[in-house]
Amino acid sequence: MILRVSPRPLLRPFSLSRPATRFAHFAPQAPTRNCPACSHPVPLPLSPCPSCSSVLPLPSNLSHHSMLYLSSPISSSGSAAGPFDIPQELAHLPANGYTVDKADLRSNWVRRQRELHPDKYTTRGDVVVDLARELSGRVNEAYAVLGDDLRRAEYILSVNAQGTEETDKIDDPMLLAEILEAREELEEAETPEQVDRIRQANIEHVKGIVGSLEEAFSGTPPDLAEAKSLAVQLRYWMNLEKAAKEKSI
Repeated sequence: MILRVSPRPLLRPFSLSRPATRFAHFAPQAPTRNCPACSHPVPLPLSPCPSCSSVLPLPSNLSHHSMLYLSSPISSSGSAAGPFDIPQELAHLPANGYTVDKADLRSNWVRRQRELHPDKYTTRGDVVVDLARELSGRVNEAYAVLGDDLRRAEYILSVNAQGTEETDKIDDPMLLAEILEAREELEEAETPEQVDRIRQANIEHVKGIVGSLEEAFSGTPPDLAEAKSLAVQLRYWMNLEKAAKEKSI
């Protein structure tokens, strides 16, 4: 039986109305850099500058969570240039960043796109537009990763040096047999009702594994080996869901 745990409340995204050093209330001080246009100190990961609206570049190695205002970067050196301790940053979040509120995630994504969409800066020249386009693309990538249960798990594992590979296999022969049986049943399904029944059963498998991933990532320290095993299982079930969805079209 796969155990599920109730997720801890999601930390509120930081607000521009908060003092500069408290954008994320769990971080003692966000790394800051001075805006080259107005010299205003701007904490990471803010861009544009809240004082003069200049679009500021962001370090390429910021976490997806900080790109979406879900956390505040922690610089290993104290410099706004990094390097950044992403595992330590995520340790302040529910389930080490795995538990997310999808509504909050979308809200923050919309906010970031309003701030950084390149069409907003067409009167400021190609250099600014290109920078806004690059940052907007990174925000989109962060949203795509964190909004997907499998990709979010794989991302957190990767920043903890436990990345998964497409070639990773399930070690449990009974579980593998169950998945293969479900795939065979899908291939033999002839009616929409049969496909829908398989999809509903598969959805329950996915929900159970997501709950177990939350439990594995919630440990102190998180059980990364278990989380990696669960992520591999989740990939199999989500591939089955993809095949079932294609067959139902």
